[in-house]
Amino acid sequence: MLSQGGAPLTADSGRPMLHTPTPLLYSASMSKLAGCNVWLKLENMQPTQSFKIRGLGYTCIKAALEQGAKRFVAVGDSNAALAVAYSGRRLGVPVTVFVPSGAQPSTVRAKIELEGANIQEGGRSIKDAYEAACTLVRQTEGAVLVDKADDAAAIAGNATIVPEINVQLQRQAPAAIITTVGSGGLLSGLITGLGRCQWQQVPVIAVETHNTNSFQQALLFDSTHSSDSETAADAGSDGPVDQHKTSAQPSLLPPLDENADADTKLGIRGKALLARSESENVAMYLSRVRLSSDANRAATEPTVATCLQSGSVCPSALELARTHPVVPVSVSEAMAVEACRRFLDDHQLLIEIGSAAALSVVGKRLVHQIIPNLGSDDHIVVIVTGGANISFDRLDSCRQRFPYPAPIIAKSGHEIFMRMSDSVLSATSSTQNSSAMYAATPMALLRSASPAQL
Repeated sequence: MLSQGGAPLTADSGRPMLHTPTPLLYSASMSKLAGCNVWLKLENMQPTQSFKIRGLGYTCIKAALEQGAKRFVAVGDSNAALAVAYSGRRLGVPVTVFVPSGAQPSTVRAKIELEGANIQEGGRSIKDAYEAACTLVRQTEGAVLVDKADDAAAIAGNATIVPEINVQLQRQAPAAIITTVGSGGLLSGLITGLGRCQWQQVPVIAVETHNTNSFQQALLFDSTHSSDSETAADAGSDGPVDQHKTSAQPSLLPPLDENADADTKLGIRGKALLARSESENVAMYLSRVRLSSDANRAATEPTVATCLQSGSVCPSALELARTHPVVPVSVSEAMAVEACRRFLDDHQLLIEIGSAAALSVVGKRLVHQIIPNLGSDDHIVVIVTGGANISFDRLDSCRQRFPYPAPIIAKSGHEIFMRMSDSVLSATSSTQNSSAMYAATPMALLRSASPAQL
């Protein structure tokens, strides 16, 4: 069954795997900027340049060994499809990938073809391509559609990241793990892995861009409706009403400091952050904050964080987020592009812009708003999810669309934090002085509340 590339490696558990344990790189430049120890979990060093091979690799192995799969079927020229194509080649199982007709060939599509997958066009949209894939699976004996990010095998595969971090940090729990989130498969795996390592109190900062914030929207919707259900149940009972249950969804941010220095920081309490697009978010505040015309024009264009686009969030991510401290944060695309540029300059590594959104939380020092007492001896881990759909030309094109340095526009829960520049924060300033500045700045503080309240 095994083809080019040799047999799959075997994990300590005895379960075969197709992914590679990745380095945990200490970043001197980001540590100096953040005032703590910043570690980068380099999932971009996987054979497919992204974490996707962990979960989908497990899924493909299970399908081949337990279901006798004779063909893997995937949809879209994405990092997920590339992981399936790679898995098929390693396992000796042919792969068919459906894409919409007329779609512009991407960098990742060339890599899918290089893995030997058969690319077929199906319909004019990704929905049409998915229906074409389902039709092939129904009509072909032994064909398996590999598309779920939250099945047990995929979550188990993604969870393998955390034990590696545990060993690499010599069993010392980090103050936080920062990751991007799309459909939620990686987040589900991280929370599962944290539980297995007895790191249930290590918070996960889940980062999206404003116009790809499916997880934040779903989490707010889920929490609001859960609260409504509990209120209705209490109202129908004979006993007293629990005021904690009937109150509005608790804010992830403290009350605004109205005396904050307007020249260096500006916190704006927004309406519900169920953002439709980055254009709408920026337009809401043009009367308060003057952005460049280039930034405003870029906000109306299609997202550059394509790897974070998701039509839905997997249920497991929402279920697990109720049991673990998770702080959803979204940032502007300009911040993600800037973080991508800085990462290339500092570490000579090129990653997808969506992946760089997580780095912007550190690069713009927003992590201090989320963890206010972060000390110089603390460790934070950023999952560099990687991605194969990037090139110098693409980064340069994105660079020209957005201002540099990027103004800070971040959202969490029902709150918005904005600052025109981070130039007031000297990279050589002391941790104590930096912490004092941020302690007065309204942003998402991680409270000691129960995980469900986050």
